[in-house]
Amino acid sequence: MDLRPLCTQGLESVDFCEPPTNMRLKQIKVTKLFGMFDHVINLNDQDRITIIHGPNGYGKTAVLQMVRAILSNNFARLRRTPFEYFGITLSDSRCLSVTKIQPPTNDDLKVKGRPVLNFKLTSAAGQTQEYQHDLLIEREGRFPLAMIESNIPDLRRIAPDVWLQNSTGKLLEIDDVFEAFGDYLPGRRPLRKPVPDWLTAIPKEFDIRLIEAQRLLSIQDRSRSHHPEGGNAFEPAVSGYSKELASSVQEIQARYGTFSQQLDSTFPNRVIQPKATAPINVEALKDRLRVLEQKRQRIIAAGLLTTESYYSPIFDPSQSIDTTTQGILALYSEDVEQKLSVFTEVTEKIELFKELVNKRFSYKSLDIEAQTGFRLKSQSGGQLLPSDLSSGEQHELVLLYELLFKTKQNALILIDEPELSLHVGWQVEFLSDLSRVIKLSSFDVILATHSPQIINNRWDLTIELKGP
Repeated sequence: MDLRPLCTQGLESVDFCEPPTNMRLKQIKVTKLFGMFDHVINLNDQDRITIIHGPNGYGKTAVLQMVRAILSNNFARLRRTPFEYFGITLSDSRCLSVTKIQPPTNDDLKVKGRPVLNFKLTSAAGQTQEYQHDLLIEREGRFPLAMIESNIPDLRRIAPDVWLQNSTGKLLEIDDVFEAFGDYLPGRRPLRKPVPDWLTAIPKEFDIRLIEAQRLLSIQDRSRSHHPEGGNAFEPAVSGYSKELASSVQEIQARYGTFSQQLDSTFPNRVIQPKATAPINVEALKDRLRVLEQKRQRIIAAGLLTTESYYSPIFDPSQSIDTTTQGILALYSEDVEQKLSVFTEVTEKIELFKELVNKRFSYKSLDIEAQTGFRLKSQSGGQLLPSDLSSGEQHELVLLYELLFKTKQNALILIDEPELSLHVGWQVEFLSDLSRVIKLSSFDVILATHSPQIINNRWDLTIELKGP
């Protein structure tokens, strides 16, 4: 759960408060994708949702993967995808492009040529910087793939040509492994050129996430849980996110407690300090205290505070207030407002998360609590584990969690085929729910879909990928 946006007055020193990126994507252009397709995709700046659709094989998934690759310096992915030119235009009018050149293979030198990637960054003023990335891998006889795990303990093979990097949870294909870890593999020494700073700086300007169809369908997360025997196994994504949410709620409760203690310790001195103040409007003060009590009840309902945290309401508005008490209550209301502001953003996100999830679920409900994270109940009142949910319910819960709690402001989210495992009724509501999440969290989405139910009546957001 990303708590960085929760910086509030009095918490400026929190070490994970990080400003959002302001860079956004304006256009995507690719030529000769798979040797035949030319696509130009202008992003919808106002609604922040761009939907690409078209028949199978026209490159919807490939476009999403290439956008992520060029914004994360994933050269191996760009080499593997057949295309001639790929470029993106940024919100400051810079254009980053890559042209692929296929060199011949020189068997006499025992060097296998990989596609050469020619990168170019063009500024708004027309100035250009270029870099040519070519990876040559020396070959010394046959190479048993089992040596990858024995030489790089951080990698674990999970498919014929796919490895899981334990420390990051990333999936690496064979070229990724050679490029990143070739120095540690006998007989596979990559001959690299240093990547220039202007190219490595581009990923730092974006927070980009690709939510793939397989990731949404899978009930297993890519993070690993440790068995008591010392072995390793995957755990369901919903279970991992439940623990993650519980840990994050506990963390923000601890910060709230620390902040409250700081304010409470100085309260007596601030009460007795003489200061010139404007006359207090008693009715306005009562209204302010009523609003704060309503806010506190919302925070309790969200699972961020318990009723045991307070023994009585903040204030009983039926009581009369003398002049001395007015000043104390005014200062007290300011403190309560600052304390509760710690929870403002996460409360809104949890409220929307619960509303959207519970709207989807049948005969069961979701609540949030600090100790367990997700608290699921059946209609009869029985407790359910997150892994007891159907695949469609897990799919929806995981997607909403990632969008609300793991996405930074102004991030770029790429979603591939969200309709998979979703009931038709859920598909029809998908865009309206996504718009509400975007309005709260402020990020951009590029969505690839086959489903007219997902699009519903928002064809104004769509771009059709056409054949030659």
